[in-house]
Amino acid sequence: MPNRNESEPLIQYAKEFLTLQVRFAQKIAEVSHQALKDVLMDHTILPVLFNLRLSDDIPNPLWDAFIEGLCMSDNPEDWTYDFYLQRIAVEPDPSDKRQVFGCFSYIYPWRNTKKLRIHFDNRETSEYGVLSEERMTLRKSELSTMFRYIQANHPDVEMVRGGSWLYNIPVYLRLFPPDYVKTAKPSGYKTEVWGLWGQFIAHKGSIRQPAATQFLECLNKQKTVEDCLQCFPYQVLTPECPIEKFYNFYNL
Repeated sequence: MPNRNESEPLIQYAKEFLTLQVRFAQKIAEVSHQALKDVLMDHTILPVLFNLRLSDDIPNPLWDAFIEGLCMSDNPEDWTYDFYLQRIAVEPDPSDKRQVFGCFSYIYPWRNTKKLRIHFDNRETSEYGVLSEERMTLRKSELSTMFRYIQANHPDVEMVRGGSWLYNIPVYLRLFPPDYVKTAKPSGYKTEVWGLWGQFIAHKGSIRQPAATQFLECLNKQKTVEDCLQCFPYQVLTPECPIEKFYNFYNL
């Protein structure tokens, strides 16, 4: 199967999506009295969008240049998006060997365990919505193909784990075994992961404008970090179950 670097189509995300994160970080910095540069690193997915690997211990000159330019800019949103456009053509991190099956992918082993982590990315290129009725058969086929590949190549997998805002959405849940879905537990507002921010992305990288507008209006009224987090429409839910439930569900 192709790996992530070879097959994943390049999606250019809307400027509004990055602006949303800058404004969120500015608000968190304001109410928490943290440095904006720290909030941008710890509470947004800008490092991921910029294809940068960051560490508290190791300086990253590109990230430092972004922060310096942001602080000096009269228009932080424009600076952020211009920086993003320069970075999206950069080759992805070669350490990311995720196997891609349409809109789904997985990481195994997950955190040095016998657990496998499912990921979902909107790679839909048709005129239909990624979870529309017209595309559900294809989504199920992608999952079935992925788990057939897993069964053949990773016989030692014991558990399957997920983590996304999408587990709040009934149509998404229909793609998975009931025994997996029923284990989904709230895991809070993980502001440094796609699993939370993805709820603002629509077709082909565009912004879900009503959700984004409501989010920003809510943010403007808040006085604490916790209240700011509550402005996200959905929090991340985390399900987990034995992989045999998936094999049975997809008749493998």
